[in-house]
Amino acid sequence: MMTQQLRRFTDKVDTAMLRRWSDKAQDGLKITGEAAKNGVSTVYSTAMNSPKATAAVVLGAGVAAAVLWLVNRNGTFASKRKQTLERVRKAPRRAKRARATAS
Repeated sequence: MMTQQLRRFTDKVDTAMLRRWSDKAQDGLKITGEAAKNGVSTVYSTAMNSPKATAAVVLGAGVAAAVLWLVNRNGTFASKRKQTLERVRKAPRRAKRARATAS
């Protein structure tokens, strides 16, 4: 039963339409690949022409990664705020002082 349904479906498929879609996808992938290749070659040539800038970018990325690691290790702002609020709410309440009346 299932094979008969599959055969019926494949008989209805327009192979010319599938070829057109396949060709469009292939063309799109080719263009995307060329753009990626051009971008990588541009970045590589820029890195080779200016090694100090490349070192600065690498060090900057390393510092940013270290800062993010420290922030996540020590807790995010939301978790620290939540801890502080819980600590404040658990604190004993102070007795209100009587105000001096002005005479």
